[in-house]
Amino acid sequence: MTSPYTRGDSISSGASRDHIKQALLDYGATDVLVSQRGNRSAIAFRGGGRQFRIVVSMPHSDGTLLLAGDIAQGPLRDAKAKVLDRAIRRFWHALAVSIDAKLGAATAGVATLESEFLAHVVLPGSRTVLEELEPVIDSAYRSGRHPLFGASAPSLPGLSATI
Repeated sequence: MTSPYTRGDSISSGASRDHIKQALLDYGATDVLVSQRGNRSAIAFRGGGRQFRIVVSMPHSDGTLLLAGDIAQGPLRDAKAKVLDRAIRRFWHALAVSIDAKLGAATAGVATLESEFLAHVVLPGSRTVLEELEPVIDSAYRSGRHPLFGASAPSLPGLSATI
């Protein structure tokens, strides 16, 4: 059985955000910014000659927490608030662990910063790779046809597509 600490329940969201910022700075990233608007949060930074932006949807209430004058105020409302707070703490902790793993892989030379955060690379025009490719991938799966990404590269003789 896991303890609350290993699940991230006991670590504040702020501590996890601070950990993410410090880990990125320790890696050598610059212009690290964490922001929030509504139930969406973003982490932006520069590193390896690229800009990155990670946008995540935070766990949120089903709307029943903030109904003023509702009979659910009191113990039930407090219980729901605690559950939501714990979910948000776990979310930030999991994101911090994920970013630590990506930075660890890049530091060890197992991968590059760009390959670990490829979906979050900001392209000219301010959209991320994920924002650009997600509709293309969805369309390919719906149609069953291989998507065409720009000019198709010629095959090299003797190079197999599978490993």
